[in-house]
Amino acid sequence: MAKKFHILISEDERLNFILLKKLIEKLYKDNLVIYHAINGEKAVEICNENIDLVLMDVEMPIVNGFEASELIKTKFPNIPIVMQTAHCTQSHKEKALAIGCDAFLAKPIIRKDFEDLLNVYAPKELKRKK
Repeated sequence: MAKKFHILISEDERLNFILLKKLIEKLYKDNLVIYHAINGEKAVEICNENIDLVLMDVEMPIVNGFEASELIKTKFPNIPIVMQTAHCTQSHKEKALAIGCDAFLAKPIIRKDFEDLLNVYAPKELKRKK
């Protein structure tokens, strides 16, 4: 059985979630399991050892993306987290990296950059050749 890429998309905006999901599905098709958290609290609840990558929006209800990422990194330090936001400032990026996020993406997401980033965190069996 082929390895699957387990991705948690933490996004409260439905259209943003759908866009990310479609982009990821085009690349990994049947080798993919997508989880969806509509707030930071749910993102922390969903995280477990099976998650290969978390895509975390900064502005999330209940528990914001920074707090959720910090909680996830405390419990699961090896899960890569990519912070994303439409309100990209240098301080957002610095804070995300300081709390342990592995990368930072500004919205709107540039497809090629997003695909390259996913490939970095994909299980080795699913990595795309360049």
